Amino acid sequence: MPPDPSDPLDDVARFWALARELFCVLGQNGEFIRVNPAWTRVLGWREDQLLGRRAFEFVHPDDLAATRDVSVSEGADGQQLEEFQNRYRHKDGSVRWLSWSGYKHGDQWFGMARDITATRTSHDALQHSERRARAVLEALREGVIVIDATGQVLEVNQRLADMVGFSPGELIGVRPPYPFWAPEDRSHLSEVLQETARGARRTLELTFMHRDGRRFPVIIDEADLELRDGQTAVLAVIRDVSELVGTRARLAEAHRVADLNSWEWYPQQDRVIVYEDPLGSAPQSTYELTSEASLAAVAEPYRTELRQLRDDTAAGLRTTFSMDIVTGEPAPGRWIEVRGEQICDPSGSVVGVRGTAQDITARRHAEFETRLQSDILDAIDVAVIIRGPGDRIAHANAAAERMFGRTRDELATIPPQDERLLVPGQAAGAEVTRALESGRAWEGELDVRHADGSVFRVRARLKMVADETGRAVYRAAILTALPS
Repeated sequence: MPPDPSDPLDDVARFWALARELFCVLGQNGEFIRVNPAWTRVLGWREDQLLGRRAFEFVHPDDLAATRDVSVSEGADGQQLEEFQNRYRHKDGSVRWLSWSGYKHGDQWFGMARDITATRTSHDALQHSERRARAVLEALREGVIVIDATGQVLEVNQRLADMVGFSPGELIGVRPPYPFWAPEDRSHLSEVLQETARGARRTLELTFMHRDGRRFPVIIDEADLELRDGQTAVLAVIRDVSELVGTRARLAEAHRVADLNSWEWYPQQDRVIVYEDPLGSAPQSTYELTSEASLAAVAEPYRTELRQLRDDTAAGLRTTFSMDIVTGEPAPGRWIEVRGEQICDPSGSVVGVRGTAQDITARRHAEFETRLQSDILDAIDVAVIIRGPGDRIAHANAAAERMFGRTRDELATIPPQDERLLVPGQAAGAEVTRALESGRAWEGELDVRHADGSVFRVRARLKMVADETGRAVYRAAILTALPS
């Protein structure tokens, strides 16, 4: 028999059966007396599996204590439950979040619960996301600030707060001029902020002011940020580049002292740009030449070699190169060390070559003088052995190798008083040892040994030699074989 539309009891039954909320009636001991079909739809438990069992049996163990301690207030119709949330176990073992309200009439509790699992899960995920984002912000070495379209500060991280000497609470909510703007820069920074508000996103180099008045340079990268309400904001990442600026100045000075220039060559334009200060951008430090004009001062065969290296690099046959060239000036000219690498566009195509050029004339002359001295030492019949700190061989000429029948590498492994070189037991040997230990000069005759075991006498002179700092750390032994 269908429900009678005019019968209010049939309306209640229909509402009870079709409601999405979970209705229940609990007895004096908290057992289920009656439940509606929503319990089965939401939690999977049939009515016969619930009736007679206590409601607490289905509460998640972690929420039992809080559920038992739910506040109860006295209302006009009796006691009422303050709204609370807890987790109930689904029949399949999963968990559902329920939001409860109810009242007590007589010895029975009448309760209603809504399934808020989806809302609670989204809320938890959002909180987790926000905590993770906050952790990332606080872990950054850069400062971060978020401002809205009016310039009001919505968010800052601790790094920025430390950078400018204010707490995050002192910065959030403020409007321009910000407390980290120096008074002399406020007009300029206001213009920059207005351009930012109009959508100009760029990298900026500005000066900020610490709370103590100290100014410091910063680099700012800006990006758009969409807020939850659909409004847009600006996220700025701020780096304190005080150390970088100091390093740049020191590096520029080092390049100046080292006579180091940088250059770029663009084959399609036949243009060479030379930067006398590779870290500067002042017009007076830059000049341009055509490709061939830049090679005109180079002597042959280096001009042809350099042109080939340049063309090979531009053609992609080389990614880097390094060579020494000599200029075509009157002898001896100047020696230049040239290093180069490709310049590629975003697609990877080679559009040019860049590199450095350093005058190494003084180094070349020093190397030549060293070779000349070494050649002279090798040409004489007097053996010369020079030992440095730790008795390491710094030099042994060809005459020394002939005298002892050993190579320089072999001599380097033998201590100067070793019996493979110095015949033991001789009085002069003890004098040599004392001279070596005290660091004083000595001259006299010694019996020494050839690699083949033969013994012969030499006239020896020991002399201390100072290094570039003036410390006497090198010992030179000059040996002349005496007639047998």
